[in-house]
Amino acid sequence: MTCDDFKVARLFLAVFPPVDVVEQLGELERPEVEGLRWTNREQWHITLRFFGEAEQGDVEDSLREFRGAAPTVLLGPASRWLGGRVLALPADGLDELAVEVRARTETIGQAPDRRKFTGHLTLARTRRRLHGAVVSQPFDAQFKAAELWLVSSQLHSDGARYTKLSHWPLGEGG
Repeated sequence: MTCDDFKVARLFLAVFPPVDVVEQLGELERPEVEGLRWTNREQWHITLRFFGEAEQGDVEDSLREFRGAAPTVLLGPASRWLGGRVLALPADGLDELAVEVRARTETIGQAPDRRKFTGHLTLARTRRRLHGAVVSQPFDAQFKAAELWLVSSQLHSDGARYTKLSHWPLGEGG
């Protein structure tokens, strides 16, 4: 599946949790804290590779013959701060998929991050550190990653809006 409406855009590859996990995420407390912007259901995903400005066709071409395995994703055991400005849930189980995606798309968009992949689902963001303003919340869920999605991100004053452009089914054994 493709959408020809987007040529050069801010793109990323991601896995989205299924509806039952999204419902469980929706039950987490979201206290109002000055300077903290909570993400919404449409934004909940795990990024495997961020491209920045890139051509949709280049990404699709690099993954044309892609047949990835459907890994089990473990979310939790609790939310935590990443870098002091992102409140996230750890997401384990996507390392091999992230490595393969990075290898296939290495020359597209901005250079891939060379640090070890750290899977996470962002719950909230802040421009400044909020020490102790939001405490860790326990969370425990797992799901099979069914699809890899190419997503376009448009920045707005109330946060990013995503458009799913293309997808690749993930299956048993890759």
